[in-house]
Amino acid sequence: MEKIYDLVIVGGGPAGLTSAVYAGRSNLSVLVIEKENVGSLYMAHLVDNYPGFPVGISGKGLQLEMRKQALKFNTEFLNATFLGIDIYSNPKIVKTDKVNIKAKAIIIATGTGKFGGKKISGEKEYLGKGVSYCATCDGAFTRNMTVSLFGNGDEVAEEALFLTKYSKEILIFTKDETLQCKKELLDTLTANEKVKIIGNAELQELKGHEYLDFATVKVGEEIKEYTVQYAFMYLGTKNLSELYGEMAKLDDEGYIITDENMKTLTEGIFAAGDVRSKRIRQVTTAVSDGTIAGMEAIKYILMNNKK
Repeated sequence: MEKIYDLVIVGGGPAGLTSAVYAGRSNLSVLVIEKENVGSLYMAHLVDNYPGFPVGISGKGLQLEMRKQALKFNTEFLNATFLGIDIYSNPKIVKTDKVNIKAKAIIIATGTGKFGGKKISGEKEYLGKGVSYCATCDGAFTRNMTVSLFGNGDEVAEEALFLTKYSKEILIFTKDETLQCKKELLDTLTANEKVKIIGNAELQELKGHEYLDFATVKVGEEIKEYTVQYAFMYLGTKNLSELYGEMAKLDDEGYIITDENMKTLTEGIFAAGDVRSKRIRQVTTAVSDGTIAGMEAIKYILMNNKK
């Protein structure tokens, strides 16, 4: 049976790690999704305004100590790129470029909005005109078309499998030699004559006229141009609005608006730390947010476990 975590935390900075400590200490199963060795705290040369360290401590050192404490309470960690959340499934599904994870509750603690990667040339221009982040949403529009998917993991495999109901040809481009996903998914895809997996591939540009027509891809050392009518993107290039706009209200700068209990518009999803709309962004305020989000998530999980 596939594991369902009590709590999945997106982001391994001070807010996320504080939430992990509280939830793990309460004997809940906790997974933190993070990109290792990044974040504003990790990059700080010296932190001398965090209580308990009178001579100061490096940001990296402080974050590693927080991580050790979370590990003490059996927190699990996954180094992966966060792709989004399926808020309509029960339990909710957190999507990454490695694996999709089921969770009873979710805390978003991704930091100051630099979470989305740099968009590919043409990605923004053709969004809604052939570029999409959701094959399940837009697959019905691809009847008898050649479509492409860029990325890795179970999410890409499942989306490609869904497209086989509609599309004429499905090209999956992955940076690895082959698609990294569950064996049964890979076997099903490779057995389908509609599907072609192209490894060692890096998307360079998306081009067209009024709508998307071509994808320029570096395959190995060679630059190739593929004729495609759709490009489904799973590269972690969504900005905060694209990631969270469906599940939370955002302020004018793209930060998530919560109530004082760190709750978003979606039941069971909380936000903490610098990703929140607030006046002051410091390690201490992130830890405060993480404490509240963690305790509120614990309460939500325990109350719903009784139902």
